[in-house]
Amino acid sequence: MFFCLLEMIFHFSGFQPSISYKKFAFPAWMEELDPLLLAKYQSYVAEQGFVNEDVYAYRPDLRYGYLLKPNLQITVSNYSSALFFDKLPPWTIASDAKGNRVSAQNPKVEENETRTLHVLGDSSSFGWGVDFEDSYSQQLAGKFKQLSPASGINVKNYSTPGFTSYHGRLLLEERVKIKNGDIVLVSFGSNDSYSSLKSDSVRFQERNSLVGKISWFLNRLLIIKWMRTLIHSLPEPRIPKTKNSRVSLEGYQENLGAIFKEVLQRGGKSHFISICNSGKYRGVAEQVAKSVDIPFYDFPEYFNPYLPKVHDLFPEQFVTYFDAYGKILEKETQLAFLFPDLCHPNAIGHGLMANIIFEGLEGEVLN
Repeated sequence: MFFCLLEMIFHFSGFQPSISYKKFAFPAWMEELDPLLLAKYQSYVAEQGFVNEDVYAYRPDLRYGYLLKPNLQITVSNYSSALFFDKLPPWTIASDAKGNRVSAQNPKVEENETRTLHVLGDSSSFGWGVDFEDSYSQQLAGKFKQLSPASGINVKNYSTPGFTSYHGRLLLEERVKIKNGDIVLVSFGSNDSYSSLKSDSVRFQERNSLVGKISWFLNRLLIIKWMRTLIHSLPEPRIPKTKNSRVSLEGYQENLGAIFKEVLQRGGKSHFISICNSGKYRGVAEQVAKSVDIPFYDFPEYFNPYLPKVHDLFPEQFVTYFDAYGKILEKETQLAFLFPDLCHPNAIGHGLMANIIFEGLEGEVLN
């Protein structure tokens, strides 16, 4: 009775268990990450001197490892380089009752009977670092609505930071309902290539085995989490050498091929959006896309021609980022489009992506 009462108190009080490392506290869901990925994040936090506030936006999930919390609204102010810690604009993550990211100002989504634009991707397609309205998928929806009310398009974005093509395949099988004429933007690769002790598929199988499920549900009890946090703290990160990746190159090729094939069989059309995807994984993505006649958008390469006129196209955003970076922006010109990690698009990058993708989709949507 005592433990049941304590569990209820933890639950209704909104208690969030955490695990500690030095002076830092990490949300307990991060234990679901591969130990090598967690160790790398520990090293990043120790170097930067802060834990990104957006990591508190997620909850553990049996199928996917973690997902966005439902009924959430959190403003993120520390999320990038320590050098620009207090200079970059804050951004907001809000979600509905199902854990889908929504607008903080207008959380109710009105759907019509027209086509749906489905987005399967990672943090860049999620809109990491920018408000919901500034993400390229939402800007695309706005452009089609302006073009003609009759050509309005629903947007369903299933992207989640850290997701790989393995997650995309799971989402397509379990959650994404595609009807004839729908468009699916696919964007994976960067996270697939990350080194890990075990692949995403192996971790999924272990988590969803009988023993894994029992362990999972026991660990969901807040009282157990609380007791563990009293005695458990993260050790110094140890990053061993490994040839394993979250998704092997062969697995990546197979996943993309399966996603494209499934979308086509359901009457949809895929487009591949390459963001922060380099090396062999980018090459494989382009090869698979071209082999099945899938349009391939290579960002941020497409950004370069816009550099001379970006301050005219996005004057307010350009001033914001120039104020943050100062003269550094003159030398590191990619900061006009990307955050300091030179991977995630900023608000200008998302705006340019929306413009470029819109040109490729305009005829497809109107036909």
